[in-house]
Amino acid sequence: MSRHGMDINHLKSTSVNGVKVYCISRHRSLPSWLTPKKLRSLRKDKDYRERLDLIQDLWFETATTKIKATPDGEYIIASGIYPPQVKVYTVRELAMKFERHLISEIVNFEVLDDDYSKLAFLCADRSVCLHAKYGSHYSLRIPRVRVRDKNEVKDKNENPSSILEVNPDFYVG
Repeated sequence: MSRHGMDINHLKSTSVNGVKVYCISRHRSLPSWLTPKKLRSLRKDKDYRERLDLIQDLWFETATTKIKATPDGEYIIASGIYPPQVKVYTVRELAMKFERHLISEIVNFEVLDDDYSKLAFLCADRSVCLHAKYGSHYSLRIPRVRVRDKNEVKDKNENPSSILEVNPDFYVG
């Protein structure tokens, strides 16, 4: 069952030689001139509630590692490997907006703004890549730090910060 409560058993399907074939394009697209009142009334329409929208080009050569939505809900950001890349999709248009290739595999990423305009990527080569709307903004490499006790990393002159352990050789304070 999905986040919106739609079960795949509710989709219309036909059976051919014991194999179920689901109809995923049975609804028409909505005209852009519909009034907001008419759009709100569609929430009561069963066919509209149980529709399935597919995002075009949502695939990677080898695998997808992370998928996140922006806080405003307008974009979906996905990272994949071989080659390491990130793709941004527009939810309203159900299509890819752009893709960018990175040098190293993306371990994790964070959306720093309400939309895709500010992104931070933590890469496998211990680098942090900051991206803006126009592309790569800044990249820095985190040195390898060996710490026996996590309290050793805290500087007495600064506010204590939490330590995030990503892998045994990588600590960020």
